[in-house]
Amino acid sequence: MFEEPKEKNPHEYENIQIEKSKKTNKSGVSQFVGKVHSVNGLHLCAAFLQIFLGTSVVALSLIELIQPNWLATVMTIIGSLTTIIGLYFMYSIFSVNGAFDSLLNKAIKRVITFQN
Repeated sequence: MFEEPKEKNPHEYENIQIEKSKKTNKSGVSQFVGKVHSVNGLHLCAAFLQIFLGTSVVALSLIELIQPNWLATVMTIIGSLTTIIGLYFMYSIFSVNGAFDSLLNKAIKRVITFQN
């Protein structure tokens, strides 16, 4: 009369997402381009510039084109910090994909998917 609810695999939703991505046959390059197009271009340019300028300052200091040495040391520290911040900013830009998928939104998607 009453049926026991079936135990569902908690990773079943993730498996469905993986299967959907396999069906679309997107290569790694097309997935990267898709992420780049979903990001604000200004943020991406700022992160690239921070990384480039930070490493440039460090390189100029290391080949001793900045004189005196105390100024080269300070510029190396500032350039290193700028590079680290740029790399973190780049990481945060690309890892924010799916940030609006809260626990509630994921639960609603699971219910709708398994209901059909």
